Amino acid sequence: MPAKRPSRFAQTLYYPKTRQKSVERTYLGTPSPKQYTQLMPGPCDDHVYLAKVFEQAGRYEDMVASMNSVASFDCELSVEQRSLLVAAYSNVIGAHRASWRTICSIEQKQELIGPSMRLIQSYRETIEEELTKACESILAVLEKHLIPSSVSSESLIIYHTMMANHWRYLAEITTGDRQKVNTRKSLSSYKAASDVAVSNLCPTHPLRIRLGRSLYIRYYEHLDSWGPGETSASLYALSRQIHQPDGRAIESCE
Repeated sequence: MPAKRPSRFAQTLYYPKTRQKSVERTYLGTPSPKQYTQLMPGPCDDHVYLAKVFEQAGRYEDMVASMNSVASFDCELSVEQRSLLVAAYSNVIGAHRASWRTICSIEQKQELIGPSMRLIQSYRETIEEELTKACESILAVLEKHLIPSSVSSESLIIYHTMMANHWRYLAEITTGDRQKVNTRKSLSSYKAASDVAVSNLCPTHPLRIRLGRSLYIRYYEHLDSWGPGETSASLYALSRQIHQPDGRAIESCE
């Protein structure tokens, strides 16, 4: 009896019902078709297809490489392509951050002394190097390719927010002056995202609401970690600004 040919749906890539714990892709805004003024080159489709395959296989490092190739075309990414990029880096960097937090908790245990402590400290530094490399990679892609080629306000908000988040990740694993620099760059990127949101999106837009909520969370996290200060005040001001009602903007949404 000949083998049954798989259905057309079965031949496509889809999320399995059982999968390992990972960051699922979500769509964070839908730019207008008029905003897509550039067409993606043909070879880009191959990289996107491979990125989907790598995602299904849990090969997130390879997925990052494929999406970096897509970004290097310097064209506006579609919602799906942008979602793939976010998922790739979220899974890679999320794994590093989880490992770093676990090692830090082990390091803080008082029973670790002598050689054991040195081994843990050495491994923590290794994880920090890997996390730094991954963060610097996405920051470079955002700064050199994605932000300059973006034509939609939604894309700009998402990319600036990604920059802010990854500068914040670097601030978490650094100390002293380096931490201050990373924190300042994170705040600057949050401000850039906030400015675009306030200028182009009405207060009821889901993306603007999510950004405002994220800023509130960052504000309280910063208070818990470093207490009141200039950075905390700036974060609070941004979160207030992005939630501030604008009569003209509200009318445009009605």
